[in-house]
Amino acid sequence: MSRFNSRFRAAWRLLWALCVAALTPPALAQEIVITFGGDTNFAGSRQNPDPVWVRKWRTFTMEEATATLRPEWNGDVNFVNVESIVGDRNGAIQGKQFVFRSHPEQMRYLMAHGVNAFALANNHAWDHGWSGLEMTWDFFTAEDHARRPLLFAGIGAGEVAFRPKVITVKGKRIALASVGFGSGRFAPTANRIGMAYMRDYDFVLRALAETEADIKIISIHFGTENDIGLNFGQADLFRRAVLEAGAHLVIGHHPHVVRAVEARPDDNAAIFYSLGNYLFIGGAAKDNRPLGQDYGLMGKAYFRFDAQGEAVLSALEAIPLKGVHEIPVHPPPARAAATVDHLNGLSRRSVGEAAAVFSLINPAKPRGLACYGGPYGAKAQEQCCAVERSIYCDLPDLM
Repeated sequence: MSRFNSRFRAAWRLLWALCVAALTPPALAQEIVITFGGDTNFAGSRQNPDPVWVRKWRTFTMEEATATLRPEWNGDVNFVNVESIVGDRNGAIQGKQFVFRSHPEQMRYLMAHGVNAFALANNHAWDHGWSGLEMTWDFFTAEDHARRPLLFAGIGAGEVAFRPKVITVKGKRIALASVGFGSGRFAPTANRIGMAYMRDYDFVLRALAETEADIKIISIHFGTENDIGLNFGQADLFRRAVLEAGAHLVIGHHPHVVRAVEARPDDNAAIFYSLGNYLFIGGAAKDNRPLGQDYGLMGKAYFRFDAQGEAVLSALEAIPLKGVHEIPVHPPPARAAATVDHLNGLSRRSVGEAAAVFSLINPAKPRGLACYGGPYGAKAQEQCCAVERSIYCDLPDLM
């Protein structure tokens, strides 16, 4: 009888352990979160920027300008497109309609609050000629050495301009490449800082494909201004970054309005065809334009890592912002709902079944959310498990 009881207890313990194992939710996955916004600068055309104050019809502080954005810079990588040179003096100002310069202290402010990724290839990179390109390069290179590893790409001497920058975050290698349109006048040479142009796109993609990284990001400055539709061939152009270079996140900007969002969960990738403006002091006000043309978009991408260490797209956020020419703010809930609905429709019209479909969440800070299945990391779980029922969200932790 004693032997029977011993066997019974052993069998019961085994059965209980199997039940607990079956019912206990999987452990939280390792996670990398990327936040990203579009065109950013801190002074009007030909205006000398101030290291402390921002001037646009009135004077306000960097704290005021970034009050809504700072809590959102909670990713492991926080990205902006730098739509100006960065320097404490003027260079060789070009004869363009719009010429921008931001002060180094303004960029340092962003860095101090978590922004650590910067696209530098755009049509304002050369606003102050070769000397402006050199100032921008010198600034980011010095900050990279002095403060922390930074992601910045799109300018440099020789092939450096075309190759991605790689840093390690939470043990994962993150790569950033950057490319923009233009005539090629300020192309790099072996001894001169220049910019990566769209004519170099094939080379940039090859360099990104050859780069060893766990997550690959590419910034593309391209598209007709103030047009929410895709340019002819744009979808194929941007998709090449995913299909040929293995990009996980393609970030578009330049049109100054928001374009479609494409989700590619089978490729563990997403394409934001244009984010519009973000913190663009030099830009025109758009708040009174029609629905869909009156806001900028901040994005968030959540990636987990599977058993093989491959990045898997878990979720996307689309955060509409008003006032992106001055002080960005969340729109009222009703306007945010209409904006997210418009974005969903625009994406379907632009890229069909590949469109990302966002559900509105968080009335206090409205945003769209799209989830692509667990197991989730901590931040994706917090968002996705508030809106979905799944084995990754609903089973109790019996331990």
